[in-house]
Amino acid sequence: MWSMVSLLVTAPAETALLDVDTSVINYDKLQKLYENRPLQEEIQAIEKASAKVTKDEGALDKPEQFLFELSKIPHFSERMHCIIFQPGFTENLTIIDSKLNNLKLTCQTLLSEKGVQSVMSLILAVGNHMNGGSRVRGQADGFNIEILPNLRDVKSQDNSTSLLYYVVHSYRSLYVPSGEAENAKFPLPEPADVGQAALVNFDDVLSEMKKIDRDISDCSKQAAKVIQGSEDNQQPFKDIMDKFLARANKSLKEVRESFAECQTQFDQVCMYYSWKPKSGKEPTPKTFFSQWVAFTSEFKDVWKKEQQRVIKEKVIEAKLRIQQKRALVQKPPTQKAKPEGLKARLMKKRKS
Repeated sequence: MWSMVSLLVTAPAETALLDVDTSVINYDKLQKLYENRPLQEEIQAIEKASAKVTKDEGALDKPEQFLFELSKIPHFSERMHCIIFQPGFTENLTIIDSKLNNLKLTCQTLLSEKGVQSVMSLILAVGNHMNGGSRVRGQADGFNIEILPNLRDVKSQDNSTSLLYYVVHSYRSLYVPSGEAENAKFPLPEPADVGQAALVNFDDVLSEMKKIDRDISDCSKQAAKVIQGSEDNQQPFKDIMDKFLARANKSLKEVRESFAECQTQFDQVCMYYSWKPKSGKEPTPKTFFSQWVAFTSEFKDVWKKEQQRVIKEKVIEAKLRIQQKRALVQKPPTQKAKPEGLKARLMKKRKS
């Protein structure tokens, strides 16, 4: 450990800390250095030992010498805190923003994508047809999305196919042009996106944003200590940190706005599908999207099989066309016998 970190206590490394220049020292080494920073009691003890060191007694041991040199950097601990906070902040905020954007896009797809509306219409139409003998169930205007994961379990009389397969096949027959069958756009949200949306917990996201806000505030206080206590070494640290903190607060504000939009979009999609959990509690992404996870995944499995079937049929058709062309080329053309030809004269002789 000491052989690695001792390399950091050099003039360039000290300059990097003072100038917030991470091109000299990467964040991993900075993190280890910060974790092994000397405590105040250790610094005081080393300073006393250093004062007693004489030429006869020899220099400090390498670990003590390392800590002693480290303590000479003005506001080392606060500077290090501000530097290593930045990549962690960016990463954490990016993760939250990615979660929210995925949930918003998934909600928008379920609300406005024509493919989704067509699939839902087909399911309703098939359901009404199957319940045609019932005046109530056979004339429904909608259905509970809780039935979506069960479509695969509704089998035909001979058990050879399922209602899910029928819906997929009907959608492709009605809404996918024949020339685009093998490359048709998947009409539902991607199963992976739905699965990620189901993992979002609004309370957890809110707690994470509050923690990031506290961390920004703490970083701002640490930066203020450096600036106020380092008249000779304020720049470029002050300008760099001022810019970073301004960007950080702006980014957090944008994520908060995205969070509010996300909640609004989620409320709209729950209202659109008339979704209310049986528990009577408020809808959550987990309870709502869990109804779609299995359905979209199974729908896509059947969708891919249908695409493979279409591709296979086209390959067979292409092979048949090639075989037919080859047969025409290989078969010699037939010619009618000439009335005065050799064959005709022979036939006349035989008859006579």
